[in-house]
Amino acid sequence: MKIQELLEAKKFKKSHHKHVDFDDSDEPVPDADQDKIPLVTMQMLKALDVDGNYPITFKDGKKAKLKIEDIKKFLMKYMAARPNDKENMQDMASNSLEGFYRALDRYDVQKEPKHKIKGNRYMSHFAGDFDDK
Repeated sequence: MKIQELLEAKKFKKSHHKHVDFDDSDEPVPDADQDKIPLVTMQMLKALDVDGNYPITFKDGKKAKLKIEDIKKFLMKYMAARPNDKENMQDMASNSLEGFYRALDRYDVQKEPKHKIKGNRYMSHFAGDFDDK
């Protein structure tokens, strides 16, 4: 064989066998964690920055502009909630506008302890240790 024939044979093999093992079924699956709708809390933070003049998009496809007081109340409750409650609160609020108001009513901020030590200090696990200060 001549050198020219060998080079042409190699070019032929490369061009025809480029993706032999790649089927249509092997295409990458879109990431399930990347939703088309951003997180509700992130949308609310954006709305808070522009004084409520930002429509919140819910999973049901509807958009609504919320009152700035409701946004602040939701975010305060969200930040004070436990991690499990945060997840449930966000899931409930992201479904629809009604779900947002249900989440706003359902989850309460943890109340302050009832027992005061002195002034505005509240009892804790080491209450009494620092009363002199």
